[in-house]
Amino acid sequence: MHPLHIQLLVSDPDRDDVTALRDALQRAGHVVVDHEVATVPDGVAAGADFIIADAAARPSPERLDSAEARHIAAVLHFTRGNKRQAALLLGIARSTLLAKIRRYHLPSTD
Repeated sequence: MHPLHIQLLVSDPDRDDVTALRDALQRAGHVVVDHEVATVPDGVAAGADFIIADAAARPSPERLDSAEARHIAAVLHFTRGNKRQAALLLGIARSTLLAKIRRYHLPSTD
């Protein structure tokens, strides 16, 4: 599994809980930024795989199927397209994952 690009959109990036989260994610090998960046290490997506916002940010509503498709795409990216690993991480059967990949028209490496 390879590192994720995680962007923190928080009102206070120096807050203790935010610092602890950033440190834990970085220890796990992920790239964590507080702002948009122009370059990231090889093997890391140019755009953020995940955006973490605190309660001060107003989230925009998202359809459940859009959130599910985005999450499945991120997990597939994290597992470098390994559908068996992705299904295990998602807690679903591989056949269910394959059906969702088709349903959401996600890129497939098969």
